[in-house]
Amino acid sequence: MPFSTATKRYIYGTATYVPTPSTYCQSNTSASDYGKCYNIVSGKAVFVQTDTTTYPTLPCEADNTCIRYTSVANVRTLEIIFSYSGKQAILQYFWSRSHLFRRIEGNILYLFGVPVPYSDPYLWLFPAVNYEVSSWPVYDPVGNWKAYVNPYTISAGYVNVIRWQGNVFMSSAPLAVYEGNNNNIWYAFDVAVAWAYESSPLAIIPLDYDRDYVPYQELRNTFGYAATGVDQPGWNADDIVHVLGELFPNRAWAVFDDRQYVLYLYNLTPDYVPDWLIEKLSPTAMKVIQHPADVAVAKAWLDLLNERNAQIPPQSGLP
Repeated sequence: MPFSTATKRYIYGTATYVPTPSTYCQSNTSASDYGKCYNIVSGKAVFVQTDTTTYPTLPCEADNTCIRYTSVANVRTLEIIFSYSGKQAILQYFWSRSHLFRRIEGNILYLFGVPVPYSDPYLWLFPAVNYEVSSWPVYDPVGNWKAYVNPYTISAGYVNVIRWQGNVFMSSAPLAVYEGNNNNIWYAFDVAVAWAYESSPLAIIPLDYDRDYVPYQELRNTFGYAATGVDQPGWNADDIVHVLGELFPNRAWAVFDDRQYVLYLYNLTPDYVPDWLIEKLSPTAMKVIQHPADVAVAKAWLDLLNERNAQIPPQSGLP
């Protein structure tokens, strides 16, 4: 069975394309700039502060530079990377870098504040105690991961990095972070994830996992979910077309038939298909099932696909 490769990047304040960002937040409640985040590269940092009486609005909220959570969590799920019921998927690689107020401790028992792909019922990558830690970086030949503390410095807090490469079967992979039920904490991070899945017909529609995907059993029976909106394998292209047409007649979507190498377009025309998607799928033909009655619907599909996959801002070249 051939496999296809998928990748996803997450940018929360820092960014994978910046080697040494200066991003940090102020969590000292005695400081005059408490709750402010600095040097945000892209996206927003995370700030946990449950006291909404004393701190109804943090400066980073007002600046639109942070996502604030007003409840604590032991392990916080930030997003579902992929969820493939009945389909094989293989986690192959990830990089996770966090800026936060706390460093990876001693024997690396817990990855506090470092988001990683999660596998129920535990964060399987929580490293076993490493007794050889004497200086950073640390390489573990058994788990094949490498950890760094402060490969560069920031004005407040620490830089923690973990890298892993291997092959682990996972039917689903949420992106989760261990917070240990702590309050008044902050972290900014960037994560890159790569995984493989069985070559299959694909549903190409950006969906919200909780709102658009989980409520519909027929979707979950027909194809899997991916945060990219592209890597959503199913069993039969005709079934995917039928279900999407029933549930989302007013949205734009595409279906790739991996047997005929045909890309079917609904409320879309080929002008709206980005070059990177053509390069990824290499279709031999594109067929329009329905032309867009409202070009704004087609534009919204394109902009969201670009945002989730190529970090390309909305384009003005198309209506």
